[in-house]
Amino acid sequence: MDIMDLASKGIVAITKRFGNKIKKNETAPVIPQEKPQIISGAGYRAGFATAEIMPDLTKGKTYYIAGHGSGHVMEGVITPVYISAVWLDCGGDEGMLWLGADIVGLTRVEVNKIRSMILASPVISGCKCINFSCTHSHSGIDTVGYWGKPNLVSIPSNGKDAEYMDMLMETAVKVSEEAYKSRKSGKLYSGSIVAKDSLVSGRVFADRHEVVSRLRFTPDDGSNDIWILNFGGHPNSLGGSNRMLSGEYPYFMREEIAKANGAKVLFGIGAIGGMDAAMLDDEDRVNCVKLQGKMVADAAMAISNDRELEPVIKFIQQPFYLPDGNYVLTLLAMRGVMSFKAYPCDESDMGIALLTELTYMTIGDQKLLFLPGESFVSTVYGSYNDAETSSTGEGPEVNPLPLAEIAGDDSMITFGVSNDMTGYVVPVNEFVLNPTQPYLNGYRDRFDRNHYHETNSMGLLTQKTIADAFAAVVKSFNS
Repeated sequence: MDIMDLASKGIVAITKRFGNKIKKNETAPVIPQEKPQIISGAGYRAGFATAEIMPDLTKGKTYYIAGHGSGHVMEGVITPVYISAVWLDCGGDEGMLWLGADIVGLTRVEVNKIRSMILASPVISGCKCINFSCTHSHSGIDTVGYWGKPNLVSIPSNGKDAEYMDMLMETAVKVSEEAYKSRKSGKLYSGSIVAKDSLVSGRVFADRHEVVSRLRFTPDDGSNDIWILNFGGHPNSLGGSNRMLSGEYPYFMREEIAKANGAKVLFGIGAIGGMDAAMLDDEDRVNCVKLQGKMVADAAMAISNDRELEPVIKFIQQPFYLPDGNYVLTLLAMRGVMSFKAYPCDESDMGIALLTELTYMTIGDQKLLFLPGESFVSTVYGSYNDAETSSTGEGPEVNPLPLAEIAGDDSMITFGVSNDMTGYVVPVNEFVLNPTQPYLNGYRDRFDRNHYHETNSMGLLTQKTIADAFAAVVKSFNS
């Protein structure tokens, strides 16, 4: 037995004792099934604002780059990073806020703190719903925690900087206030386009869902459009050797669109689990992300099937318990690396769950789903591998219904890493763990394919838990 096997055994024992203590001493509050809320009126109004969320480079502080290995100290800047906000209402006193930031993610603890700060603002009134989507840039500052300096068995320390987190939250409030103050009347449209050969993956997918989706608000006064864009590719092409801050392709995508037609863009990623934007330059990584940005921008600007949306917004924001099966991430949480509250849970091997959420929404007739973490595309849009091609040898019947099938709409737009950062959502028949070092190191399946993603998931029960929660939300939504 090597040192990593011993380390894994120790981690399992420590976290199970923690879980047993939680189960013995605490009770998980009952979560009510939420009912839909509706915002409607005579016509849409929208406002947009954006601001930099750059770290302070004058103090000689250490910032960690998030998204690949731990302990990667930032050495410089390729592009600035931003946070943006869109206010949307239907002409009345109530509306919603949508934030997007060039960061790898946020836990729900931080998202709820931002929500509380926004709702306490004397500038904003009538805000009924706040969603926070992350671009999931792998070249951004660590805002979750687990990309700090690692120890001998690769367990990282907290990589967050408290001042940076405070600035991020304060700026989130400022752009929300500016978006609210800048709202104006106009029309809202939805459209999409297939972007062929725009995605690549080391995993096997029958369908990669190569779609760029767009919500386009056109102000009545003829000023610049506001776009909300969605695309299912990781912004991670600068690679694991990168030590430079960047918004990756979403930054260059926004710049291309602003230069071409002046539209103001909020971007959110789709079902990105195991999915990367196509590598368009293997030699020059900076040029690669520039080309990726242009690729997505060109696709977005080529959308020609826009349909106007009726001014009705309907939504459910539903908290739910997600069983925690990941010993390593739990140990990190126990050490205060990331924000986390454990609840007793009978389904989890450790005996604990975390409280997360999803948001289901229709804007006009366009369905949108905000999900925590990074969902594999097949968990949302289907096309599961069969028993002959799946990693486990099991067929698609062991997997839950894909979320789009539950919603009854293949054109539902999914925004991942929204309102919580809970790791990967892997289909049951593709879920393979290291038998002696579960969640600590990856493993190779029967086809000798590497399974890294499972190590950063909440466990085998994740897909079913999300599918069940969403099915209950859809039932409530439609009733």
